[in-house]
Amino acid sequence: MIAKVVGLFGGAVFGFTLAWARLTDPRVIRDMLLLKEPHVFLIMGSAVAIAALGVRALKANGARAIVTGERIGWVVERPRPRHVAGSALFAMGWTVAGTCPGPVAAMVGEGRLIGLPVAIGIIAGVLLQRRIVHGTRVERSAPAPAPAGL
Repeated sequence: MIAKVVGLFGGAVFGFTLAWARLTDPRVIRDMLLLKEPHVFLIMGSAVAIAALGVRALKANGARAIVTGERIGWVVERPRPRHVAGSALFAMGWTVAGTCPGPVAAMVGEGRLIGLPVAIGIIAGVLLQRRIVHGTRVERSAPAPAPAGL
């Protein structure tokens, strides 16, 4: 339960940050895609750099997650055609909708109604992907255990 509360709080802070940076405004996203809003690229680039350095430092030091106590780690996988296809699909959706999944909840919270069909599309896409991968209706199950050695 505590992990859900922390997740909700973290999500709310993330949403407020996206709104403050104006990333919930479809005009800003459109202008970014037209290379007229460099601040969006700077925000994304700095987030990637900080996260990459931070998680590598945490993993190198054998750190554990604060809330769950699980060891921080991941499995490295070589890029596959499905990654390229997924990236292209993501980019097409982002271009058509004028937003990415990150700020959708903040958009709806701000009253930007364009966020509703985007949220519905995200949910439909996740359910469709599960159906394609598993071939049947997916039921909620416990998360898979972490790989040994992490």
